[in-house]
Amino acid sequence: MDFHGAYLETGLITAIEAVLAGGEVLRAHWPMARQVQEKGFRDWVTSADLAAQEAILAVIRRHGLGHRSLAEEEGEGISEAGEGMVWVVDPLDGTTNFARRFPCFSVSVGLLVDGEPMVGAIYDPLKDMLFTAVRGRGAFLNGQPIRTSGTEQLERALIGLDWGRRNETRKQALGWLSRLAMQCQTVRAIGSTALGMAYVAAGWLDLYFHLAPQPWDVAAAAVIVREAHGALYQPDGSPWSFGSQGVIVSNGRLEHAVWAALGLETKDSVSP
Repeated sequence: MDFHGAYLETGLITAIEAVLAGGEVLRAHWPMARQVQEKGFRDWVTSADLAAQEAILAVIRRHGLGHRSLAEEEGEGISEAGEGMVWVVDPLDGTTNFARRFPCFSVSVGLLVDGEPMVGAIYDPLKDMLFTAVRGRGAFLNGQPIRTSGTEQLERALIGLDWGRRNETRKQALGWLSRLAMQCQTVRAIGSTALGMAYVAAGWLDLYFHLAPQPWDVAAAAVIVREAHGALYQPDGSPWSFGSQGVIVSNGRLEHAVWAALGLETKDSVSP
């Protein structure tokens, strides 16, 4: 589909308003007692997730840019992107952090066009940090341009990661960590995939990986990373696309050193 720039600009306005609305809900819930339910193994949902999602989807519907959505807590949402325009919503990325009062979580809203991330907004409501991007127009933090770091040596790299829920995924992540941690400067576990990827875009992390993210974790962040001159890969070093099972997010300079450390075949940068 051919969406002109003005339409994507309207999409950005909608995404920003939506994440701010969701963030307002999360801030209001932050000091309250937690109501936590277990959806599955290491998978929680809180009343704040549900309330924030309701606020986000209300904004999207009010703007009238299409009602198709892929949302984490929406039982009747679509299961995959498909063709056309699709909103991808994570009302609370970092539910475990939120539930345990660890102050690192975000709201994420992305707009896909024919399966490609085109618009992204990520909001950290406690720190009042808003990351935004539209394909082809750069990436921004609170309205100021951002760009990935210039780090080229693995020994100088600050690496972020998240674990995934399944033990098999964690075992693989530990294998990677055992190799990378011995060669990099240091490592941080984030607890919010969207923020981990946004931190690479801002130059605060040099590399981030998550071997089993959910689609709503990465849709908005992908366009922000790319517009900040970062690169995205699958765990085998091949090009990342929406729906990939895992993601490696690089500043665009560390790939060869990382592939060597992990024993992967060297790849060229392929992300636009």
